[in-house]
Amino acid sequence: MESQTVFIANVSGQASPKTLQHLAQITHKHGGTWIVSKINYLDEQIAGLVKIKCPTESVKAIQKAFKNSENLTTHFAPTQAAKHAEDDIYELRFDSQEQSGIIQELTHILERERANILSIDTQRLFLAGENGINANLFTSQFSITIPEQTNIKDVIAELEAITQGTRVIDVTSILSKEE
Repeated sequence: MESQTVFIANVSGQASPKTLQHLAQITHKHGGTWIVSKINYLDEQIAGLVKIKCPTESVKAIQKAFKNSENLTTHFAPTQAAKHAEDDIYELRFDSQEQSGIIQELTHILERERANILSIDTQRLFLAGENGINANLFTSQFSITIPEQTNIKDVIAELEAITQGTRVIDVTSILSKEE
């Protein structure tokens, strides 16, 4: 059995979907796969992360293809072994009124609870009424793992205490009830 390597490519710069498709094809040609990719487009710029698994002997060729892509800057990082089973991953949605420093407060609470943030996606929404903007809302969807001795309900209660009207939904429990 050949040795496998997993690494993350952090890419940014000017690129089209065609450029990324070409990089995926090169990865596949060298026996690798894109396990997870999170790519954001803004105008003609991209920023993204790609988790790649490939035979160890193919790492240099795949990384060279990324590095040689015109107008694209790439950094590589090794991955750490997963510390938790998938059952220990919680998907939460956090909704509240927009306020200065809310992301910092949210991440501070998660750090205090020794939660490991796997992913976080935040958005600010501006709701307009007849007289202009009526509300500034903040919403975030994130995946975390927590230590076995930490209760997810306690984490949710702390997050909901950030500001009046904050609501945290444990999407994991909703999804597991649907299955």
